[in-house]
Amino acid sequence: MKTFFAPAERDDPENVEKDFGLFRRFEKLSDIIDGLPYIALILNKERQLVFSNQYLVDLLGAKDLLELVGKRPGELINCVHANENEGGCGTSESCRYCGAVNAIMNCLNTKKRSEGECRIIARNADNEEVAYDFYVTASPFRHNDNEYVILSFNDISNEKRRKVLERLFFHDILNTAGGLKGFLEFLNTFPEDKDKDELLNIAMSLSDQMIDEIMAQRELLAAERGELTPYPKTVYAKRITSDIKFQIEHHPVTEGKEIHIDAPDEDLMLITDPVLLRRVLLNMTKNAVEASKPGQVISISYSLDEENKQVTFSVHNEGEMTPDVKAQVFQRSFSTKDTSRGVGTYSIKLLGEKYLKGTVNFSSDAENGTTFVIKLPVAL
Repeated sequence: MKTFFAPAERDDPENVEKDFGLFRRFEKLSDIIDGLPYIALILNKERQLVFSNQYLVDLLGAKDLLELVGKRPGELINCVHANENEGGCGTSESCRYCGAVNAIMNCLNTKKRSEGECRIIARNADNEEVAYDFYVTASPFRHNDNEYVILSFNDISNEKRRKVLERLFFHDILNTAGGLKGFLEFLNTFPEDKDKDELLNIAMSLSDQMIDEIMAQRELLAAERGELTPYPKTVYAKRITSDIKFQIEHHPVTEGKEIHIDAPDEDLMLITDPVLLRRVLLNMTKNAVEASKPGQVISISYSLDEENKQVTFSVHNEGEMTPDVKAQVFQRSFSTKDTSRGVGTYSIKLLGEKYLKGTVNFSSDAENGTTFVIKLPVAL
């Protein structure tokens, strides 16, 4: 079978069940691993589950462990990439950047312990996407001339989320506050006989940005807890895209770059939550600006799909994403900047799909650049 990373081949079902029986008969093994407060698995050399602790069985709501035997880690937790390729977990293009697969492969190849962080987007019982951050440890184990891997998943999602949100909040709020302070100092030295109205408007915009950053963190925390309530109102596409353009034009990252709005002559109306839509479009635009070089153009556009009763908003920049960025762009703690970032594109997906009931996707190549798209129902 075709694979883009780890071997696709699996062991015969008879051998897998034989391994399961072997470990089940190990005296006190279940008692030992059932006492661990995290997921603990034993995999064969084909990365298939042959034994685990009760923690995994309870987490997945399985009837018993035998129901899970033979599956690979991504298949167990319903990773969104596990079925992209016929070879299953570990064989898709995205899998080459998975911390769990890499830890397992390193362990098998070096016969040494391997560990690291792992970001996974999975689907829950309601088919909703859920973001996980794990610390994985893979240790080699040999028995009866057969190679196995003892794999543990320690959920660090809360810790990662807290650190990312805290650092992001302080980074952005200090950045905006610094810009406001500098601008007010400049305004204070401006000649009295000059018209200050335009400059005061810019100062107001910067203060609005600072308040907006605080509100963004509060909304994202509520969204992840499932406590965010959308408040649909009538929204006009022309007005909201113009507001986004005005706000981002006065952001420090926009210096030397152009922002255009490409839109039809007629305005478009939809009923949705304007605050959440503005948050999504602002993150899409800010990411596009940060990915652009001085002199490049960022385009914001919108259109109506009458047949499907959808309004499409898109943001385009001229650059192309690297393969690793494409594979991980919607993961919560992944970032092309530094370890304190990695929330912008994740929040686009979370707010756009879970709360605005739209669909979010992107395309990126050398010829056409990068475009992020959100398609929203005309009425929420």
